[in-house]
Amino acid sequence: MASTTAPVENDSELVHRDQHPESVPPEPTARASGRGIVVGTVATAVIAITAAVVAGVSWSILRTEQASQERDEQIVATARQVVVNLVTLRHQSADEDLQRVADGTTGQFRDQFTGAAGSFDDVLSQGQVESTGEVKEAGLVEADDRHAVVLAAVTSTVKNTEAPDGERRMYRMKVTLDAVDGRWLVSDVEFVA
Repeated sequence: MASTTAPVENDSELVHRDQHPESVPPEPTARASGRGIVVGTVATAVIAITAAVVAGVSWSILRTEQASQERDEQIVATARQVVVNLVTLRHQSADEDLQRVADGTTGQFRDQFTGAAGSFDDVLSQGQVESTGEVKEAGLVEADDRHAVVLAAVTSTVKNTEAPDGERRMYRMKVTLDAVDGRWLVSDVEFVA
């Protein structure tokens, strides 16, 4: 008679597996997909934070550049106006013209100008002077939030008792400006060659 034997599991192995389920290795695909989610989330967070920092820094730089550009435009506009006021003087409106120049100046330059205004008024009246001018070109040489220098090429036509038809004059001026109480004012004017 032939005997058939079936494989029999050892009871001690069954007990051992049931008592320590943590010793059963996890499925490899579950561990890999969980790790992928964590890595993906961290990478996304790092990219988002980096993008926010770059955007913030870029915005700050852009805003600073815009503020500097606006400041520079205001400086050049002020220099242009004061220079035009300096070379546009008429004997008929001498007091107003001289006051307009004084209003755009500050410091020692203003003191010197206003101190000599009476003499200017006399010269304008006696010579029947009519001077009109314009700024042909103006450019910013240097500027910060308190101080600036502008160069200006200026022309004027001066009529007086000696030149009733007018005489054309050209000037190059170095204009120094200072920020005073939120306004740019001229603190010095030099005629340069």
